[in-house]
This record gives sequence, structure tokens and C-alpha cells, in this order.
Amino acid sequence: MKRVLHDTAPCSPLRERYGKEISRCVKCGSCRAVCPPSIAERSESLSARGRMALIKAVIEGRLPFSSRVKDRLASCTSCLACEAACPSNVPVTEIIGAAKEEAVRESGHGVVNQIVASSLKSDVAMRFLAWLAPFVLHYPGGSIQGKGLGPGRGWRPGSEFVANEKARGRVALFPGCAISHFQQDIGRSAITVLSAIGYEVIVPEGLKCCGRPLLSLGDRKNAEELALYNSTLLSRLEVDAVVTACASCGLTFKREYPKLLPPGMKTPRMHDIHEVMHRGLSGKALGAVQKTVTFHDPCHLGRGQGLSGAAREVLRSLPGLMLVEMKNADRCCGFGGVMRITHGGLSNAIAADKAAMIMQTGASAVVTGCPGCRMQITEALRRAGSHIEVVHTVQIVEETLTRAERRARAAG
Repeated sequence: MKRVLHDTAPCSPLRERYGKEISRCVKCGSCRAVCPPSIAERSESLSARGRMALIKAVIEGRLPFSSRVKDRLASCTSCLACEAACPSNVPVTEIIGAAKEEAVRESGHGVVNQIVASSLKSDVAMRFLAWLAPFVLHYPGGSIQGKGLGPGRGWRPGSEFVANEKARGRVALFPGCAISHFQQDIGRSAITVLSAIGYEVIVPEGLKCCGRPLLSLGDRKNAEELALYNSTLLSRLEVDAVVTACASCGLTFKREYPKLLPPGMKTPRMHDIHEVMHRGLSGKALGAVQKTVTFHDPCHLGRGQGLSGAAREVLRSLPGLMLVEMKNADRCCGFGGVMRITHGGLSNAIAADKAAMIMQTGASAVVTGCPGCRMQITEALRRAGSHIEVVHTVQIVEETLTRAERRARAAG
């Protein structure tokens, strides 16, 4: 006798919007071969395929949004590798984000969500949270801190930097939370490089988090508020573009803001600093930097924005610099934003693999294009007993420009 299944699940927004896309998953396993949590733990439920199966069971009424299901959704690093590997073009990361949102609608905000949301919306709270960040992110070795702590000369919001030559234009630097509070040396290097290329640079006052951590928690409402706030503030500035040195902030503006902002409102014109350097360094005097480096592709820079090639071309254009490729350079380092807080052990396991790949290259430094990746890799190398330096691409570029300037002064 043929068994008839009666679908009694409520017609949720998740089911209405993504039911067909979830059904396109053919369970081929291509995602499992590239999913960092799945590789680290060898667990089907930690793979993109496993998460799609869990979400499908929830929207069909066969499973509740249990704490176990929510845990599996929260373990996703949002690295986009599954989407790149999927032969059926299933928008996995988007579906997982939508599932998190539905879980919040169904059961409300948890304590972690509430703390993160209130902190990200207040600069005072963020400064206080910065003191707790090493403990919250499980970075006991001080890896969260860039070189030269504190606001530093000229860094404070509201600062303006005028190019020494005829200006190409005027840009606003969007630092993001990581650079503003933890990796301020990247921000100072970004200002130096943008000015050297020929841009007038301003650091706007009052900017807040881009909202990505809230999206990773399923808190769309507060993410929309931050998107509207930042976009409104930036739209009032007399600038040609907004530039960021944070790959995740850049991807959020480019990919998420069009969906978060009210209909008809324009998204600020955002450029990752690798785009600017790729176009603007041509013809600039550059000093030789005798280093052998390897490059780690931030997920949100490479797969997210398609800028892996541009970043490498920038590095290869620098005199004296030798670039050696590591194995799986584009594999996630395991930072994953909020995932680092909720799944520290899993994050460490993913990072340990990345550290081993870096050390195998023999490079004296690893370059990356994301402050979050820099913190994660620095800590992973420390745990592995390595003293390999970790820097942002813009810091290497600043070094070459500084050397050229010193050489010119000495010759003049």
C-alpha cells in the first residue's frame, strides 16, 4: 500500500521564498568537499548539504527549530565556498541567513543577539566591548590588536587628509568595527596609501557597524536600521566614493545593502581598497621590499567580490616582493564573525589547517585583505608556535611607498 504524506507545515516566508531553491539541492556532496566546518569535523550536519536537509525538514514540518538545528545554522562561516561549488546554483548562504531570521521570528532574540545588537548600535558600548573582545573571541595571545594601539596621529573620526598632488577625487574611508576598535594600524595605512595615490580622504564621524554580525544572527530588523543609518550619513557627504579595507564590510554594502535599504534608496558607492590600489598604483614610485610572502584570500574578498586576482596583481607589482602560493589559499580561515564567538573550538580547528598551509610555504609573512582574517590567522600561527608576520595588503603597499619617499629625499 502506497503511503501518502500530508504536508501540514505552515506556509512560512522561508518556505514561500526558498522552497524551490532548497529542492534544487541534489545531495551531490560537492559542497561537503569544500565546507570548512565539515572538513574539520567530518560531520554531515555541518556541511551545506546537511544544513539544507535540516532547513527542508523544518519548513516541511518534520522538525522544529530546535536548539540543535539553530546550532548547525550558527556553525556556518558564511565563506560562500558551497555556493561556488554547487552545480545547481543553490544560494546556500542566503537560505541559511533566511532560516536564521525565521528562527528569530519564531523564538525571539537570545541573550547573545540582544547584547550584540545593543553594542553594535552604540559607539560607547563598542569601545567598552573592545576591552572584552579578546575574551569573547577567545584570543588570549593579544592577536586582536594591531601594531600601534590607540587612535594615533590623525586617525580620529572627522579627520581630513589632503593629497600632496592634484587630487583624483575625494573619498570617505569606512573603517568598520574591526579597524576602528582593534586593527587601527590598517586604517592608518589605508589613509596613507589613498593619499599617496592622490585622493583627498575623510574619516566620517558617527559611522556604525555595517550590520553583518546582526545578519549572521538572523537579526534583520536591526541590520536594516544600521544600513539605513550608514547610507543616510554617507549620502550627505560630498565624496566620489566610499572605500573600505574590510572585505566583509565591502561585501555587506555591495550584496546586502540593496536588500536591506527601503525600495528606491541608493546604496552608497563602495570600493574595496584593493580595487583602488589596482587602478591607482600604476606609475607610482615604489621602493623595494625584500620579502617572501604568501596570500590568504578572504572569503568575502575573493568569492564575495571577485578581487583575488586584483589583490595578487597589486602584490606582484611591488619591487622585491616574492609571492608564493599556499595550498588552498582561498579556504576559509575559520573566523566567521559571530561564529568565532559561538563555536570557538570549531573555529580553531579550521584555523589550525590554515596555519599549517601557511607555514609549509616558507614565507616570512602572510598577507590578507581582511582585518578579521588577520586576527584569526595571527592567533592560529601563535598557537602553532610560529612567528610569521600577518599584515593587510595595504600595509605592504604603504611600506613600498614609504621606502620610495625616503629614497627620493636622500637623493634630493
